Amino acid sequence: MQRNLLSILVLAIAMVSIVSCKTNKSGIAIPNDASFAIVVNTSSLTSKVSWQEIQQSEWFKKLYAEETDSLSRKLLNDPTSSGIDLKNELAFFVKKQGKGGYLAFEGGVRDAAAFEVFASRLNQDSKKAVKSGDVSVITYSGKSLVAWTNNRFVYITDAPIPDAGKSYLNKEDSQPFSFSTDSLQKFAVQLFDLPGKNNLMSDDRFAAVRKESGDLHYWVNAESYYNSLGGLLSVLKMNVLFEGNAYGAALNFDNGKITLKSKAFYNKDMKALMEKYAGGKVTDAMINRIPSKNVVAVFAFKYPPQGLIDLFKLMGVDGIVNGFLGGEGFSTEEFVKANKGDVLLSVSDFEIKPTETTFTDPETGDPVTLKNETPNANILFATSVNEKPAFDKLFGILQTKVQQLSPAITSKVHFQLNNEWFAAGNSPEQVNGFLKGGNNQLPFTSRISGKLFGGYINVQQILKNTAPAITDSSAKVAMDLSVRMWQDIYMTSGGLKNGAFEGEAEINLVDKSTNSLKQLNKYLDAISKQLNGNRNQYDDQAVLKHSDPAALSLAALEPALH
Repeated sequence: MQRNLLSILVLAIAMVSIVSCKTNKSGIAIPNDASFAIVVNTSSLTSKVSWQEIQQSEWFKKLYAEETDSLSRKLLNDPTSSGIDLKNELAFFVKKQGKGGYLAFEGGVRDAAAFEVFASRLNQDSKKAVKSGDVSVITYSGKSLVAWTNNRFVYITDAPIPDAGKSYLNKEDSQPFSFSTDSLQKFAVQLFDLPGKNNLMSDDRFAAVRKESGDLHYWVNAESYYNSLGGLLSVLKMNVLFEGNAYGAALNFDNGKITLKSKAFYNKDMKALMEKYAGGKVTDAMINRIPSKNVVAVFAFKYPPQGLIDLFKLMGVDGIVNGFLGGEGFSTEEFVKANKGDVLLSVSDFEIKPTETTFTDPETGDPVTLKNETPNANILFATSVNEKPAFDKLFGILQTKVQQLSPAITSKVHFQLNNEWFAAGNSPEQVNGFLKGGNNQLPFTSRISGKLFGGYINVQQILKNTAPAITDSSAKVAMDLSVRMWQDIYMTSGGLKNGAFEGEAEINLVDKSTNSLKQLNKYLDAISKQLNGNRNQYDDQAVLKHSDPAALSLAALEPALH
């Protein structure tokens, strides 16, 4: 077959099945120690974007036109002909298993007979279906197989996971372990009877993530990644950053925006540390001190200096930190005294400026000047001062270190200190303006202040300021499409709530009334048409020039004709 039918089906499902998941009606089984998992629900097939709309897309028409296999075409016309139940949840996960790992894709079966026909043609080297109890299995080349019952299926493939610890130590057996097909079949069959206590769906933490309204839910198990390191970080006690920690999020396609709500779950020690130092918030006053009305990006957060030192102790790196600071005549106690914990990074006045670079031609010795369009912006960093004498000492160390750097770097960096703030940047006017203080009442301030962390990116302004520098016609069209599509991005984190460290992100689109998934489909289709149009034109010219003598002669004369 010209294409892997599973890839086509997954592509079809991915474009139409991103809708909210509430319950485990399809009997999805994900081991609770899976490294990574995604769960989607296809029950509202047309709630975001219809399959008919997908079929009208340029990329889909091209895929369909190039497909010659009858079953593939049948699937593209109607994904349900595969026998898969598109009204139930689908899941994808990766799991470390012993020395190796595997990847699985699973879901519900609507028509077992149709699914068997589909499964038997997924691979040219498909074996005949065999029974293992009430589970049917078809094995493929490349160490993969599909197993199914009358109501569920599991596609599983070998996914070797390198042992970072052994690789770092250059051990002979550091090559990733690979499972046999028999082992994969065993894992697949076990998933049909996975005990509830071992199922991620029964994990209270993942259940909390799934309570958030969303079209897609994903899960990352940090501890499983730590296990693949082979104890490499245990010497420094950095395992505290991994063991018992997990992260999940709900992604939702709303009208005019794409939202992400995340939850991070930490082990007892990390959670206790965060609870001890909770309460820090980004202030309006800090953000509004930015001396520009044309801010295209800002990131701000509030951290507890003593909490940072305690984290170093928890990680077992406090000795290294103390040794480094001690070498500079400073200490962690002085660091805590010097800093209040407010941090800001902003990018403003972004533009594309014409620049000239002159160099000497190595062959002729003549000066050569190149003209370019270069991005230019004012970058500002600031952090609050707690005790001026302690920060003066830190400031003196910084000045000494900067003087040791290349003049080409130091000449572009300006920094100043007063009783409240330290500021550094590539614009002395911005540095001085921030220290002087002010209240620019920036329109986005209220969206990111009052949080532990806040971020803002004005995508629209960045695109508009970049557009004039684009000369290629197709790139201009793509840029115009992007300007009409993307607005801005907000990111915030409110700290610990209900036992989890919560965060949110919001990607806003220009069109506020249309579902964002529908807009993405149209946007990608328009970009695809533009790219395919240019590529086809180029390909046609290339074929013509390499097959037609007259065209070859004309091509040779083109420089003279112009």
